[in-house]
Amino acid sequence: MRRDHRPYWMHHLWERYENAWTQHFLEPHFEALGSDPKIVRPWHVEVFGPNIVAGEKLHIIASAADPVRLTVWSPQESQGHITIGDGVFMAGGTRLLAAGSIEIGDACLIARESVITDCDWHSLYDRVDPAPPSRPVKLGKNVWVGDGAFIGKGVTIGDHAVIGARAVITKDVEPYAVMAGNPARLVKRLDPALPMKTRLDLLGDLDGLEAFMENAYRDALKDNSTTGWLSSKLWPRRGV
Repeated sequence: MRRDHRPYWMHHLWERYENAWTQHFLEPHFEALGSDPKIVRPWHVEVFGPNIVAGEKLHIIASAADPVRLTVWSPQESQGHITIGDGVFMAGGTRLLAAGSIEIGDACLIARESVITDCDWHSLYDRVDPAPPSRPVKLGKNVWVGDGAFIGKGVTIGDHAVIGARAVITKDVEPYAVMAGNPARLVKRLDPALPMKTRLDLLGDLDGLEAFMENAYRDALKDNSTTGWLSSKLWPRRGV
């Protein structure tokens, strides 16, 4: 599809539908979900297990091909949890798997198909243990996790660090470090003296942001019509 053929009213109605779905079907599975979540296709987000808490303005983009899964496995007396800060973004295919503790700091960006886990889920010699050992994982503020990265048990990642695409992280990462490779290695250090803008800066004026996006969609879709949208679905044409 070369462009969005929907008329504005259809876009607006679809967003209200997604928000209503989130509130009715998804939010009850969280221990707590902060205000103003933006979940795209929330029916492809799976929240399983107890003690999953997310802060304000959580943004998730999911799809049938790339569902997002937040999973806490807490057998017997174990009390695992996932804690997600404010302004966090998760792309499709993200998986957070906690047997003990996963903490995601404010304004983190987690790209497509990334996996964060605090447990190996099977030990080397006992592969049927229902409660395998885990070690806490913690991401600081404004950590950027690239496509398909893997962050394993016991890892702490410092504020503003960058984890490159497909990187495998098994050891702690310093603040402002840029890591890449398998196993990951330090390739660069960001300058902490330079100003750093985060998603919380973008979301600080939520009313202003919503007004900007609303006007942008109105302008982009202003020439679309319901009949034109139907035509694009039933009789698509090259170049249209």
